[in-house]
Amino acid sequence: MIQLLEKLQIDIPVIQAGMAGGITTPEMVAAVAESGALGTIGAGYMSAPALKSDILAVKQLTDKPFAVNLFAVNLEAFSTEVNSMQQLLNKYREELDLDPGEDSVKVHDHLQEKVYVILEENIPIVSTAFGVLPSVLIERLKENHVTLIGMATNLDEARKLEEAGYDVVVAQGNEAGGHRGTFDVNKYPDGCNIGLHVLVQELVDNISIPVVAAGGIHSKNQADALMVLGASGVQLGTRFLVAKEAGTNAAYCRELIKAKTGDTAITKVFSGRPARAIQNRFIKEVGESGITLLPFPIQNQLTKDIRFAGKEYAVADMQSLWAGQGVGAIDKEEYVFDIIRSLVEET
Repeated sequence: MIQLLEKLQIDIPVIQAGMAGGITTPEMVAAVAESGALGTIGAGYMSAPALKSDILAVKQLTDKPFAVNLFAVNLEAFSTEVNSMQQLLNKYREELDLDPGEDSVKVHDHLQEKVYVILEENIPIVSTAFGVLPSVLIERLKENHVTLIGMATNLDEARKLEEAGYDVVVAQGNEAGGHRGTFDVNKYPDGCNIGLHVLVQELVDNISIPVVAAGGIHSKNQADALMVLGASGVQLGTRFLVAKEAGTNAAYCRELIKAKTGDTAITKVFSGRPARAIQNRFIKEVGESGITLLPFPIQNQLTKDIRFAGKEYAVADMQSLWAGQGVGAIDKEEYVFDIIRSLVEET
């Protein structure tokens, strides 16, 4: 644990997950940092100017270190083979008073530009998901003394991160909410579904860098048990979704508080990548439609307008309600300080 605290320049071995899509507001990231843990800007889908704006906003609120989370994959994609899926999605667009979907889709990648912003703004910590950053970017970050955290769902992924020069590995059990970091979804179509306790033990026994546990964690008892197994810290996402400082919309918050432990499922209908979410009408109907889902990030781009409208109009059935299996323990909104305090009291 001490090694982790020193590497991340924090006082409490808790990391707030880098949840993309507007959840990680500057207010939340700064509040986590001010509480002594590691706050993270979820920059996976951000443009470089948007990332810079958030970084500057966090810096106005705290002088403590914080991290930026990136996707270690090239998001650049284009497809014209979208008509069947668009016809299905148009049914939901009509309900939400949206224009019909277009007959082609293009996704832009901003990874290199975001790394430039990170270096320009002297961000000390970068975490990544979905793979290993290109060696040229790792080298550039390391030259600027940036600490690298990588997400792994099995031992092979953890070893690749360690060999590439990463400093910390987050062991993501299949209990985790949203997109886990599985590198190869062709090999693991539903993500690599190893339970957290087994995964932590295997990684601790086989790699030399600190291991942080993630997936379904919501309490001090869980954190303590994972530390006994050898984890150096814990990473939480779902519990921070109901932080008062988070960017979670009201309809999403209500579903998180209402959900029971068994209400989540792994689905690809929103993004084309396996992700754990609270089950709703969109997951059920699109999943049972028989229409072939398109790969990430094409499917993600196609459903973007529907998910955004679902947030704007407070329609939970049209949103991607990402949540881990620990969601059943959430019963209220809380301030970041109280969430972190509950994880470390009496330690």
